[in-house]
Amino acid sequence: MQTSTAAPVTQSLTRLSTGPRALMRGLLFTPSVPRYVAAKLLGKRYPPRALSLQLANLPEPERPPGFERLKVRLAGICGSDLALLYGKQAPTLSGMFSFPAVLGHEILAELGGVRVVVNPVLACLERGLPDCPACARGDDHLCLNVAEGNFGPGMLGFCKDLGGGWAQRMVAHRERIFPIAEGVPDERAVLTEPAAVVLHGLRQAWGEGRPQARSRANPHTQRMDWPAQILVIGAGTIGLLAVKMLRVLGFQGPLFAVARHPRQAELARLFGANQVFPSTQEAQQAARARRYRGILGSVSWRGGFEGVVEASGSPAGLQEASWAVREGGRVLLLGAPATAFHDFSPYWFREVGLIGSYAYGWDDFAQTVGLLPEMSGVEQMVTHQFALEAWPEAIKTAVRRRGVKVVFRP
Repeated sequence: MQTSTAAPVTQSLTRLSTGPRALMRGLLFTPSVPRYVAAKLLGKRYPPRALSLQLANLPEPERPPGFERLKVRLAGICGSDLALLYGKQAPTLSGMFSFPAVLGHEILAELGGVRVVVNPVLACLERGLPDCPACARGDDHLCLNVAEGNFGPGMLGFCKDLGGGWAQRMVAHRERIFPIAEGVPDERAVLTEPAAVVLHGLRQAWGEGRPQARSRANPHTQRMDWPAQILVIGAGTIGLLAVKMLRVLGFQGPLFAVARHPRQAELARLFGANQVFPSTQEAQQAARARRYRGILGSVSWRGGFEGVVEASGSPAGLQEASWAVREGGRVLLLGAPATAFHDFSPYWFREVGLIGSYAYGWDDFAQTVGLLPEMSGVEQMVTHQFALEAWPEAIKTAVRRRGVKVVFRP
């Protein structure tokens, strides 16, 4: 957590609030070490109203050159937002973000009455810097200057200078704003950002070469070298979108999923899973993987799935994935587990490949927007909508997994 920036930013917000600029409502995250520690220790038992989050009257954001002012329609609650609020995020990443900040990076908004979605990446272009090597090759999500330039570290929703979507209004660079096709419901459109995460990850793991350049953005131009069968571990937002995206991209092989809750299992089947299991172990047994017991109650496996997508975001899920994949197979890490004890022996002993994936490039996001008309049904994942004023109940609903996807309607 970056706490050193809290005082000057708070003073700035207070000073601006007394000026002539219009005010808006927004959910502001201000780091607090005692609350961070308490939330980390208590987890789901920590009361939402005690989190480092508050509904505040904030000045409407100024519009820097190249940016547009947007009216927010829907903004999702992501697992990374919850990890930040409940102390699950790795401390080593704290230097890549800046606070206090209005959270929210899954954004559906309006610009001049037109529905748009927002790519929240803040790279060299937005920061007023020449392209770094990553941006020059199209990997702007891996920008070397993510903590440099005109704004504080982080993307929209994690940046002290540019607020995210948990507010009535926000600004975004015009290069990061994409109109939504008519006929795509709001509840599907607000899932664009996590769907782009999935698209990029699947390309990282099983794509052949690089996708086409942005001038010819076409969702079906990259060839995929699919594994014989795929298991998706976790059926939250990312896991369910992975099941759907696999089918949309043309994967025709056997597709399996691990889902804890009945509604998740129902949606996984609807989106294209051939079979859904309540646990990874049951999936391994169905795949006729062989289990061997070792000392101290340890268990190892032989056989499994050629491809595994870890989408639970938990350290336990990643460990399960490392044994559920068969020898010589590949694990795609779409979830975002942080610091944990992990047994790395499956990777070298079974020659398993682990592919990390973070966010998306400009092309990935643009092509995800193009795929939205083909992703019918995913809007059913949006089970709860809350006003900003009801944020404690919204956070509680998301943390206790009473729904699949929880969003704010500012």
